[in-house]
Amino acid sequence: MIEAFWKEIGESLAGKWATRVLAPAFAFWAGGLLAYADRYGWTRLACWWTARSTPEQAAVLVGGLLLVAFTASVVEGGQETVLRMVEGYWPPPLWWLRFALARRWEKRVRQMEERWQALAERCEGDPVRLPPREQAEYARLDVERIRLPADPAHLMPTRVGNLLRAAEEYPQVRYGLAAGVCWPRLWFLLPKEVREEIGGARGRLDEATRLFAWGLLFVVWAVWAWWAIPVGVVVALLAYRGMVTAALIYGELIRSAFDLYRFALYEALKWPLPDRAEEVAAGRRLTEYLHRGTW
Repeated sequence: MIEAFWKEIGESLAGKWATRVLAPAFAFWAGGLLAYADRYGWTRLACWWTARSTPEQAAVLVGGLLLVAFTASVVEGGQETVLRMVEGYWPPPLWWLRFALARRWEKRVRQMEERWQALAERCEGDPVRLPPREQAEYARLDVERIRLPADPAHLMPTRVGNLLRAAEEYPQVRYGLAAGVCWPRLWFLLPKEVREEIGGARGRLDEATRLFAWGLLFVVWAVWAWWAIPVGVVVALLAYRGMVTAALIYGELIRSAFDLYRFALYEALKWPLPDRAEEVAAGRRLTEYLHRGTW
């Protein structure tokens, strides 16, 4: 999986880490404080605070900051697990739901393909011949088709999972190169600006994933205030939309990297460049060599 490669890729700047990681954690605990005050009243909280001595107040503030930093680190460390759960890699007890939702996607993809084929036949490959409304539908379906896995067996139960799975599938279908094997090697051959662009896209996906996790965690404050549930759900939904957008951009950049720089992998390994007609077979041989050391 491409995602496993990114487990060792962290944020590049400490300032960005403080903004993207600590801010949601601070908002989470501040929301918990508001929920507690909503349940028991600000007076009780103020009386408790004023009863503390100055050293005790300082200790509480320092302890609070440490708690914020600790929980932020815990959520950041678990973001890979959260992302995989959002993609649809669920434990065995939930496999029935995973495959049931994947079958719904399969049905949707089949209907989408049939509709696109019908429009393509009507316009004979030239969408300008269609009415404006059907032109827009044709363009939308054309884009949606390539953003989903070509193999129905690779369909995932969520949109985020399908976007990332399609990006992972793309180099193997198009060039015979398995992304999980070739991507870590290709990464070191990419120009610096390309790595930074892809790393930034992955960072935005991770940021949206952390916000999604914080949104779900915020629901725990419902033990003190009912409004924690709608707030947490809204944050999680908005974060999920951000994950969809980030996964789309990240997937397109992965495709572009293989389109433009795959031959650098052949050259670095001293393999002959393949002919266009034999590239898929050559890519499979190269993948086999990298994965198992066999020809």
